[in-house]
Amino acid sequence: ESGTAVLATVDQNRLPHIRWITPGCIEERTGAIFIVSSEKFSKVQHIRSNPSVELMFQNPALETILNISGRANILKNPSILSETLECVGKHLDTFWRISEPDDETVVLETIIEKATVYHPLHGNHETVHFS
Repeated sequence: ESGTAVLATVDQNRLPHIRWITPGCIEERTGAIFIVSSEKFSKVQHIRSNPSVELMFQNPALETILNISGRANILKNPSILSETLECVGKHLDTFWRISEPDDETVVLETIIEKATVYHPLHGNHETVHFS
């Protein structure tokens, strides 16, 4: 239901940073979430020093919130970039406005390790660990 998510990373000084992102899934690559970024963006530098990340998704009514934890990889594979752009490209207006033409576009692949779904109106949640 949501075309955006919040990505949390930790910088070299162990300070947290969060930002809105446009995530995507590739049908043939289950167990991972893909994000387009620029090599120059701070989130890429954060992932280089600490690949642990968390994503938060929510439905518009805030009835369901999903947190996904995992390890992020920085991919420079043209095939995966093409697949990711096919999935999320039409939603990247802001990305194209703030990135520069000479920026190297990369894909951030988050391998899902844990997912927790919250239902705040019902006061419950469930966590699943992936191996």
